[in-house]
Amino acid sequence: MNIKILAFAMTMSITATAQTPKLSKNNIDEVLHAMTLEEKASLLIGGEYDFWSTTAVAGNSSRTVPGAAGSTIAIPRLGIPETILTDGPAGVRINPTRPETDKTFYATGFPVGSCLAATWNTELASRVGKAIGNEVKAYNCDVILGPG
Repeated sequence: MNIKILAFAMTMSITATAQTPKLSKNNIDEVLHAMTLEEKASLLIGGEYDFWSTTAVAGNSSRTVPGAAGSTIAIPRLGIPETILTDGPAGVRINPTRPETDKTFYATGFPVGSCLAATWNTELASRVGKAIGNEVKAYNCDVILGPG
């Protein structure tokens, strides 16, 4: 009987230590190794899209950031969250109005990178980049899809 209890305890301790890793800054390689091929592909493909819609093409993220360009799919078992993508060569693109509120959500429209480059004003380009970054954070977007 004691041997059965010992074998059971050892099995449980091995199972407990072999848990699926959760994403953190220190274990990216471990999480990548634990991902299935389908999970890796889903990060490249992105979330579900309705390309025939007249509203945001962002699938699931349209509930979080209406007007966002898209999203990746969350992988909860590994602690990988959905990533919200927004268009951005001229600033953050979002819908200014939302059905659940009468508030208007503004985002600044900036000159695109080639126009800024034509000014030869590196300080201006830096300030525009910081302003776009602040709006990305303010609207809870994760990635801006813009050159530069």
